[in-house]
Amino acid sequence: MLGDVDSELGPSPDRGQEIDARLEAVRSRLKELRERDREAIKDRAASASERLDAAQRHAVEAQAAATLVLASSAEAFRRAAEAHERVANVHDRTAAAGIGDVHQHERQAALHRAAAAADWQRAERAQSLLSESERAGPVPVSDEPREGVVP
Repeated sequence: MLGDVDSELGPSPDRGQEIDARLEAVRSRLKELRERDREAIKDRAASASERLDAAQRHAVEAQAAATLVLASSAEAFRRAAEAHERVANVHDRTAAAGIGDVHQHERQAALHRAAAAADWQRAERAQSLLSESERAGPVPVSDEPREGVVP
């Protein structure tokens, strides 16, 4: 019986080769997975960079659109104020000529002058915002990686 025990002490040479082959297959698979992981990290970084570039383009476009809106608003308020002033003058002339309800024309003239004053203020505010926007320039965007973003 002791002879049987001694013969089972070491693995057979075939078993050793089988283990070596399996270890080599595991090492090869690990290397493949590591390379794929490096490629995935590179792809995520490229994708993040593309998203950042797109966000920067959108920010510039949005700022340009906002500037255009402010300029258009200022012009629209100025034109509205001028129109109210013209209508107020018409009511003044009509009241002065004694045509129709003079008191109503005077009230209408006063309302249009108040509306013109409000529109002038709105035009000035829009122009002020436009000037501030132009002085501030483009929105600064950092090239530094943000927290939680894969470089």
